[in-house]
Amino acid sequence: MTLTHEGNSRRVGVNSGEAHHTIDPTSDRNAQGVSEGTPDRHAVGAAGWSVVSAAVLPASATCGVMQALLLERPQEACVVVCDSRLRPSGMLMSETFYMQTTAEYEPDHFRDLAIGRIMNPDPLIVDFDTPIDLVRERAKNRSSRTRRDAVIVTRDGQFFGVLQMEQLAE
Repeated sequence: MTLTHEGNSRRVGVNSGEAHHTIDPTSDRNAQGVSEGTPDRHAVGAAGWSVVSAAVLPASATCGVMQALLLERPQEACVVVCDSRLRPSGMLMSETFYMQTTAEYEPDHFRDLAIGRIMNPDPLIVDFDTPIDLVRERAKNRSSRTRRDAVIVTRDGQFFGVLQMEQLAE
């Protein structure tokens, strides 16, 4: 499973054999095309209104798969790690990924390493309806190591999108 929240479905050009899906976070439909309600039921100023897309991979995906994804999509600031039901379990910022893999691993070894072993297992996760001011406050109170990381936004427990720190600047 390789997901990218945007809108269409296609295969990743790597030797993983995993599907690469996309979902549009601005749509009111889920991955199966089922309507999840109209946006006007949500509070204005909620975190979910400001999300951007992000790539999604399972924890079992290898660093080689992630590297291929980031080479294909260099604009991705992060990859969200989710289970098969799109529930987030971690995150890897692309910059951190490249620093970790080049500094800590030989190129031949890191390609087969599962990203679940190097991901941040405790990213900041907020619900779609969380007020943006509260998200901003919680993001600023993170440790210095993760303070610049994206914030994962969920809707009904499933990954919906991310907020970049630039979006949270006052």
